[in-house]
Amino acid sequence: MANYGIAIGINHYTPPDRMGLKELSGAIKDATDIYNWMLALGNVPRDNARLITSTGNPLNPIKNDVDTAITDLLKKILQEGANGDRFYFYFAGHGLAVEKDAENNGMCMANWTELMRDAASLSSKSYKQKFINEGLFKEVVMWLDCCRNTKVNMNPENSPGLMVLGKNANPKWFVGYATQYQSQAFEASVVTALGNETRGIFTRVLLEGLNGAAARNGKPINADDLRDHLRFHVPIEAQKAGYSQKPDVYHNTDSFDPMIFP
Repeated sequence: MANYGIAIGINHYTPPDRMGLKELSGAIKDATDIYNWMLALGNVPRDNARLITSTGNPLNPIKNDVDTAITDLLKKILQEGANGDRFYFYFAGHGLAVEKDAENNGMCMANWTELMRDAASLSSKSYKQKFINEGLFKEVVMWLDCCRNTKVNMNPENSPGLMVLGKNANPKWFVGYATQYQSQAFEASVVTALGNETRGIFTRVLLEGLNGAAARNGKPINADDLRDHLRFHVPIEAQKAGYSQKPDVYHNTDSFDPMIFP
């Protein structure tokens, strides 16, 4: 058994003057950093990892690109006759909330427009249910660095249907949203080895935590540690940049059966 992961970063969008969304600056770099963390410290073999980043001409990715990557990994598990240990799903890009459903959020693909509001967005609720209900993983981790405010009424597209039921009927799961329901997530300038870059505040704090800042007393980082690190530091870093942002982080593990990072 092994870990698997997908990291998605979308900077390019149909422009606002064509009923789309403004371009982002840091989503591709954020997704690339998460992908590299998966390979280096997340114990995800390169063959089990997928990095999906956007292009402007043509506008990609679309929903089918993400679904194909997910399906390819699930087929790989089935062909190898095994269940996975942990599945990471990371998304950085524009997001839009679903009215009266705080558990759901639309992850906007590059071709999103107000006329394609449903077909060009992925339902976070449906994809979470797929990863958990198929039972192919002992643990499921979702990190979503996107806004959760309502711009238009929408019903984002569901995940591909269930392929097969695995052995893990009640997997552990950890979900981290960059911000609260009906709130925005922000990018901010940060000094890196390459100079000043614009990056997602949530992802920057997340990576700092995963790389050791969330550890307590030299012990391995567990789900509570990572949750508390995000809840404490994201608002501080957002305030430094002149924004207000509080992450929404929750999990189903406890101290008797913790989820350990990496």
